Amino acid sequence: MTNTLAVASEFDQELYRIGQPTPGQSIPVVASLPHSGTFVPPSIADKFTPLHRAWLRNTDWYLPQVYDFLPELGVTTIAATHSRYVVGLNRDPEGLLFGSFKEAVIFDSMFDGTPIYQQLPDSNDLPQRLASYYSPYHQALSNIIGGLLASHKRILLLDLHAFFGPIEDDVCIGDLRGVSCRQRTTSLVTDAFERQGLRTVCNDPFSGGYLIKRHFGPLTEALQIELRYTTYMDCRRIDEPIQPQIDPTRLQGLKPKLRDAFKEIIAFWCGR
Repeated sequence: MTNTLAVASEFDQELYRIGQPTPGQSIPVVASLPHSGTFVPPSIADKFTPLHRAWLRNTDWYLPQVYDFLPELGVTTIAATHSRYVVGLNRDPEGLLFGSFKEAVIFDSMFDGTPIYQQLPDSNDLPQRLASYYSPYHQALSNIIGGLLASHKRILLLDLHAFFGPIEDDVCIGDLRGVSCRQRTTSLVTDAFERQGLRTVCNDPFSGGYLIKRHFGPLTEALQIELRYTTYMDCRRIDEPIQPQIDPTRLQGLKPKLRDAFKEIIAFWCGR
């Protein structure tokens, strides 16, 4: 596996990391990890409240480590390095630019109304964030899909996320309620996780966001896959303003299950 870096303007911090399979072993499956980044440019972090700067709550913690086996299976991955509090890659840029956690591309407050900023960003800064951090990620993902379509008839896009609540199931599969892929694909992916003993639900409460809506198409089926924190992290202090930690024992037990589930998904997709 090789990693491709895209360099941002501030302090040469890469915008995303692309995990590429060994040449000749690439398959028509792409995995996107848009919310696992934790880097916040100092010019933005300085405007956060001290609480938010220390917490970065609702990050998709450690997913690149959880899914680091995917390129070995032939899957091309792209993972954002910048925090979702720099820009929300799973939000529609034509919608609300600055506002609530549930709606905006750039959040001014958390889901419970807790303010994110002690000093609000300048109005000129907001569209610049779209150009600097949002558009490059989506363009890179489009390029990956386009490149694979040059040698494959159809692509499967898996948008990988993590959650804590409001449900206690292990996995939630979202297909925009039957819009972004065939029912057969959704059922196969659901069954693959359930066969590994992972409690899996579909579309409730997470039916999929803007990213799969933007990138699915006639030749690309797309699913959002949400993995519960408790399958791999110690969540006893999840409501405290500190970064949670991986539970090595849980992660060690989870990874073989995930690997086998993805191998089943890949076998279906590449052998259909």
